[in-house]
Amino acid sequence: MREIQKIGQLFADLQQGDCWVGLNMQQVLKDITAEKAVVRLHEKGNCIWQLVNHLIYWRKTVMIRLQGKHAEPPMPDMYLPDELTEASWQTTLLHFEEVYRQLSGLITAFDESLLDTASPIKGQTYYQLLLGCLQHDAYHMGQMVILKKDLL
Repeated sequence: MREIQKIGQLFADLQQGDCWVGLNMQQVLKDITAEKAVVRLHEKGNCIWQLVNHLIYWRKTVMIRLQGKHAEPPMPDMYLPDELTEASWQTTLLHFEEVYRQLSGLITAFDESLLDTASPIKGQTYYQLLLGCLQHDAYHMGQMVILKKDLL
């Protein structure tokens, strides 16, 4: 298996597969309702909904960088929609899955020979960008696990 395929498989495992940490994103988000997704454990903390939108934001950022650009996605980070309904939550979850599919496609199509070259961020290679995104996603998934345990 090529290196870029290995990286793509790590993303797939974290999203929906047999993830080394024991859970994947789909398992963590299962049974989370809109009502539960907005609960904060303390005043300065984030809720699951914000964390999912934060992951969407940063995955989109990585996709932009994989295309050689240094820009931000056209959405705010840690965003909560105006309507905190079940329909809006389901839309967020669908968006999360769609962004995963888009990122997966870009990773699969990425020229592996560029992994050790500089990304649009000074001092960071494309390899570091992708592995950093995986680390970032796993970190926030852990936060969601803790929030979920307190909600159920």
